[in-house]
Amino acid sequence: MKRDYLGWAALVAALIGTASAEYSLARAVGFGTVLAGCVPAALDIYALRAFRTGRDVAAVVVALIAVNAAAHLVASGQLPVSVPLIVAVSAIAPLVLWRVHALSKAVNVSEKPQEAPKVVRESRESEKPAERRTEIPSAASKAPDADPLLSDARKLDEEIRTRTGKPVSLRQMQSHFRIGQARAQRIRAALAT
Repeated sequence: MKRDYLGWAALVAALIGTASAEYSLARAVGFGTVLAGCVPAALDIYALRAFRTGRDVAAVVVALIAVNAAAHLVASGQLPVSVPLIVAVSAIAPLVLWRVHALSKAVNVSEKPQEAPKVVRESRESEKPAERRTEIPSAASKAPDADPLLSDARKLDEEIRTRTGKPVSLRQMQSHFRIGQARAQRIRAALAT
């Protein structure tokens, strides 16, 4: 498995660099030493989760920029510590909690195993009790190789398996190819065969 050491080094350096400003901002608005450390920790964990899932990346980058800019403005005396600033810094932890929870739900939903075919109960006049049969698959699911995205999906799956050790998730396919869930499920089923 190939590792991107330079990418990780840049990420760690950037997070450490932003952490000191985030900590000093939290201290400036009245957080204690321990609680002030939670602000950069929460933002960094959110950043790592966003980068890993490929979602919320723009939002986390904007949050990191805004918090760092505010910290430097407060430190230079350009921005006074005020009620709106204290409220904004106090809102960081709950907002991060919400977004990390939403991102973890998205990851968990996309990694659930696929369900078995539904069992449909039919009642016929001549038969009692009702006969059980499995649902007839749609024409699209009968020929999953017909999907023109299948070869690209195989490449994406291989890339993600190499990077994470896990198969491509439905969400990753939906986001990458800009397709719906049903089509992503058919392609993923074709990848498994």
